[in-house]
Amino acid sequence: MTTESQRMVDVYRKRAKRYDVTSNRLYLIGQRTMAYKHLALEQLALRPGDTVVDAGCGTGHNLPLLAEAVGPTGRVIGVDLTDAMLEQAEDRVRRAGLSQVSLVQADLTTYQYPEHVRGIIACFSLTLIGEYAKVVERGYEALDPGGRWVVLDYRLPRWWPQRLIPALGPMIAPFGGDVSMVQRHPWEPVQEGAARHRTLTRYGGWVYVTVGEAPER
Repeated sequence: MTTESQRMVDVYRKRAKRYDVTSNRLYLIGQRTMAYKHLALEQLALRPGDTVVDAGCGTGHNLPLLAEAVGPTGRVIGVDLTDAMLEQAEDRVRRAGLSQVSLVQADLTTYQYPEHVRGIIACFSLTLIGEYAKVVERGYEALDPGGRWVVLDYRLPRWWPQRLIPALGPMIAPFGGDVSMVQRHPWEPVQEGAARHRTLTRYGGWVYVTVGEAPER
C-alpha cells in the first residue's frame, strides 16, 4: 500500500461512523449531493441483469440505487480501500436485504474486475487517488463495449482566482486531501478513453459529472 493510500485509510477509519452525518453539512452551503448522485447514476443507463461496479463506494449510499437499477438478476459490486467504510456499507446492504450486492476491499489501481461489466461509477473518490488515470484506464479495459464510465467529483471552476486556491485547504483537509488535489483532472482520462463522452456541471462549476462510453475493442 502506498503512503497516500495508507493516509486515506487512516483518515476514513476515523471518519467512517460519522461520515454520513458530517457529509450532510455540505447542504448548509448549498450543495445537493444526493441530487448530483442521482444525476450520475442516470448516466450509467443500467438495465436489469447488468453488472456495475461502484469504485470507492464508501458507506454505500449508491448501492441501493444501483441494486434497484439492475434488479434481482443483476450484480452490484462496491469496492473501497477502507475496512471501516465497508463495515458501514455492509450494514446498509444487510438492512436493505440487497442480495445482488457484494463488497470488496481493494485498491482501485489493482482491483481485478469481473467479466461483462456494463457500468463503473466513482462518486467523489477519484480525486483522492494520485493514480486516477490508471484507475480509469483499467476500468475501460474491463467495460464491455458501449458500457459507461461515470465520474462525479469536484473541480476548480474557471472563475476561481488562482491566488485563492490556498483558501480551499481547510475544506479539503477533512477528506484526507490538500490543495494539490486541484491539479488532478479525472474527467480527462474518462474523455480520452471514450468513444463518446459528455460532461455536465452543477454548483457553479464546482461539481461535474463526466460519462464516457467504452469503445469497441
